[in-house]
Amino acid sequence: MPEKSIPEVDRSAVASENDPVVSRSFAPHYVVSMVLLMATLFWALWDEDFGQRPWKAFQHEWKARYSTFLKNARSQSRESQKEIESTADYQKLKQDYDSASRQAAPRIKEINENLRDLSAKILAVQNVFTDRRAYVGAATYDLETETSSSAKQRKQRNLEEFKKESTTAEMPDGKKQTFKDYDELEQTYNRLKNERTQLSAELGELIKPVNEKKELMDAYVTDHMVNLTPSQLANLQNGVEAWTPKILQFNVIENNANIVDRCQSCHMGILEPVKLTAAAMALKDKKPRTGNLEDSRFRKVRLFALPPGQWPRHHQRRESPRHLRTLALASLPPRKYGSGLPDLPCRGYGPGEQ
Repeated sequence: MPEKSIPEVDRSAVASENDPVVSRSFAPHYVVSMVLLMATLFWALWDEDFGQRPWKAFQHEWKARYSTFLKNARSQSRESQKEIESTADYQKLKQDYDSASRQAAPRIKEINENLRDLSAKILAVQNVFTDRRAYVGAATYDLETETSSSAKQRKQRNLEEFKKESTTAEMPDGKKQTFKDYDELEQTYNRLKNERTQLSAELGELIKPVNEKKELMDAYVTDHMVNLTPSQLANLQNGVEAWTPKILQFNVIENNANIVDRCQSCHMGILEPVKLTAAAMALKDKKPRTGNLEDSRFRKVRLFALPPGQWPRHHQRRESPRHLRTLALASLPPRKYGSGLPDLPCRGYGPGEQ
């Protein structure tokens, strides 16, 4: 029997029907994947810049609080400075300063005017003298390095002829001054500079006693101020407002050790030249929480320097094995409590004398 012919099948059509890329759309999958990737990217950027660097948020908050503290301190410092400036000793120093300023003022004004005139004349002469001096210097070097005697004589004559040429300079008053040769131009330039130097030295001698009186006034205010002066606080405030959060560390670089001695990224106020307290740095209308409790039974002050997040717990829960930072449930007289106390475990310590 003849074999039956097998009908040919269009394999490309079958493959197209079974191919998921052709048969259905993967757009939703791509959209979801893209959203997840973008979310992961933004999370990674946030975590890199803020999530793993909690000290940045703290430093921003410290900057705002410290700036507010300095503003308030400036007003208080200004009042204290006014009280100091109203004293008899300060008024005597101020009278001496005013007297010295009045005596030196006329001559200081005259010298300043002469210095302005001399500076203008020096600039006018210098515009001409600089080019001619450069040419003379180059010609002199060329003459000294010449080995041929005939060429040296020729260059010597050319240099002397150049120095004999007259020069004209326009002075500050608009008039033109003519110098007959190079030597006269050079002498005039040097004379003007010497006069300016002498006047500057005289001005320094006149201002010196005035500045000494002013320094005595400033020193009197600084010595009698309890805190910094308003100008010093203003400089501190400007520096704080221009400051950006960053890692603050003291590194030991001796012998290429590069060891972090201490980090102050979360201890911003340690080296500040003002006294910072919890009450001074507290937010407005918020009373700071402290670890000092008054014990009416023993008339002593108990210090509870708990780890971060532990202070809201009741102080009688002292059975925990955690260590307190400064003192564990110890009772001290108010005149003796302070910093620098050793870390002690909570367990085994109860109220006592010390």
